[in-house]
Amino acid sequence: LATTAGYCSTSLFVLTNDVKMITNQLWCANGSPTKCEKAPFHSPFEGTINLAMSAKEAITSQPPSHKGFLTIFQEESGLGAWNRRWCSVQDNKIYYWLYPEDEVNQNKEPHGEIDLRKCKNEQVSIASRLDCARPNTFVLILLTAAQPGDRTSIITESNGKTTQTKYMLAADSKEERKQWMEVLNKCLQSIHSWNH
Repeated sequence: LATTAGYCSTSLFVLTNDVKMITNQLWCANGSPTKCEKAPFHSPFEGTINLAMSAKEAITSQPPSHKGFLTIFQEESGLGAWNRRWCSVQDNKIYYWLYPEDEVNQNKEPHGEIDLRKCKNEQVSIASRLDCARPNTFVLILLTAAQPGDRTSIITESNGKTTQTKYMLAADSKEERKQWMEVLNKCLQSIHSWNH
């Protein structure tokens, strides 16, 4: 259980295994390996135990996923345009296609993707009215290492070292916006838990 600035959060770590050490199965390395059979049952061990261990992220439940239409603000020829896309959250990314059929068609690559692992904000936020008057819009800000050719535009800011991209995505209704934000916030919580 972690407490930060008055907030309390539960750990995402889960016990997946344990190890029992039985004295007659341990080997003592006092020059030559011999079993530690003569140690009294309740006596504590003294010295060093060398263990080889490995740890990895274990998915204890299905990762969040969601599908549906979103209207994405994109740059086209130096101007901003809203494009309706079929979106799918999978593997901490939002993939988008022109049509729902394109997702199931194995030959159709996604039209684009938004990698949530590069998301700067810890939570998805509703777009302010100053940034966007379109209802049911939320914002994702991605921060990536600058690439040659990156430039500042309507949706990106580049300083030569990093490029920040601001994605504005609009759901069709308030209820759908809430569903999208809930799924995306679960993804971001998991990502940030493992990266800090």
